[in-house]
Amino acid sequence: MFITGTDGASLRISPPVVSLRPGDSFDFKYGNTFDLELTWTVADPEVATIDQNGHLTAVAPGNTTVTLKTNIESVTALVAVEHAWGEYQLVWSDEFEGTVLDESVWGYNTGGNGWGNNEKQYYTDRPENIRVQNGMLEIEARKEQYQNNEYTSARIMSKGKKTFTYGKFESRIKFPGGGGTWPAFWMMGNSGNWPNCGEIDIIEHVGNMDARASFAVHTLLKNGTRGNHWTKTQWFDYPLSGDFHIYGVEWAQEEKDGKDVIRFTVDGVQYAEVWEEQIDNNDSWPFNKPFFIIFNLAVGGNMGGQIDNSIFDSPRIMYVDWVRVYQRNEK
Repeated sequence: MFITGTDGASLRISPPVVSLRPGDSFDFKYGNTFDLELTWTVADPEVATIDQNGHLTAVAPGNTTVTLKTNIESVTALVAVEHAWGEYQLVWSDEFEGTVLDESVWGYNTGGNGWGNNEKQYYTDRPENIRVQNGMLEIEARKEQYQNNEYTSARIMSKGKKTFTYGKFESRIKFPGGGGTWPAFWMMGNSGNWPNCGEIDIIEHVGNMDARASFAVHTLLKNGTRGNHWTKTQWFDYPLSGDFHIYGVEWAQEEKDGKDVIRFTVDGVQYAEVWEEQIDNNDSWPFNKPFFIIFNLAVGGNMGGQIDNSIFDSPRIMYVDWVRVYQRNEK
């Protein structure tokens, strides 16, 4: 089947991207202006095969390229053979029962150096700032002089202890609210330095904008220091603080034309989506390796903004009821 192109090239192939399921077949359209001898090849025959008429057959899940060439020119198309996934199954959770934090899973970040965002708190591992009680993880921000900082709080992470590659991650959280509070539930790549390792901000909440949820990803070429990271916000008709909500992300492998997809949800409803081809032209996509989980409550800083000290007349506590991870097997 021949087509006519408009770019002046002697050789053309269409479409540039084909997405199939194993066992499906497809016939490429092509243009050969000078009627030269053609050769069709596929880079990975374990993913797909092609005959010399441009008839493609999907073999197994994965990505490959098809090349059509003559003795003077070649053109390529991407072939994505979709995975067939089963249902999500719970693979791990922390329900925060008992009276101590599970240190086989969690470690503490401590310090008061601003954390790259001009934050005002000093993170500690003291029970005044972080504890497990009443079936909850509690992270409390306090106004107090500590290690030359005016505020204290806490941050925990599962780095090197509990990591995951792909899946659905959810946590039931109640934010403290109040001007200057900046709680977050997020993930980072378990190896390499930031931003090369990658970052997924499942939810960031700013007490100064109580009805807003923020979602973001950071990579080597698109990150907060460059001011070009991918970010989306969702405004609600009600404040997010004061009540529990379930914040989540679905990090799916090769699901959109053979590319990874990250979807952000609140109470099970999707509000944002980013996929591999939207970031870095695939040159530094870090979201294909193990990531760890982080919970923290910052005070002030670049995103937290102006601090209203009167909020500390009552406790400022981020309550985490549970965190759960689901994954699915390939059929």
